[in-house]
Amino acid sequence: MGDLRQIRRRAHALLEGLGSNPGEVAESLHAAGVHGVPRSNSSCAIAVYTAALLKTDPRIRSVAVGPCSLILTLVSPDDARPAGRLAVQLPKAVRGFVTGFDDQQYPEVIRLQVPVYGPDLVSDPDPEAAPTPVA
Repeated sequence: MGDLRQIRRRAHALLEGLGSNPGEVAESLHAAGVHGVPRSNSSCAIAVYTAALLKTDPRIRSVAVGPCSLILTLVSPDDARPAGRLAVQLPKAVRGFVTGFDDQQYPEVIRLQVPVYGPDLVSDPDPEAAPTPVA
């Protein structure tokens, strides 16, 4: 039980340290070079930041962010099986940031998604450049 408390305290301290309002959180993430994908629980800026700092702990398998909490998937130390999930409540400033980030209010920390082109994925962006079949 002490291990879980230690993990929760460390995660909460990291989140608290980002700032006292959503704008400060965005500035802290930008200063740290963090970019994320809005509306992605495992690739948003908060998940990217906390994963980079917390996944050095072998007990933590993955990090996800919800509207109100950080969810850590833990690994059992004896055989690397999942050991459950640990929820850490997001501080008010971070919750506000997450809401704004999902609404794309902080472009300085948004990672642009590059479209993937291919025959079965998305049509060529310039149809004039595509070769024309010969009959």
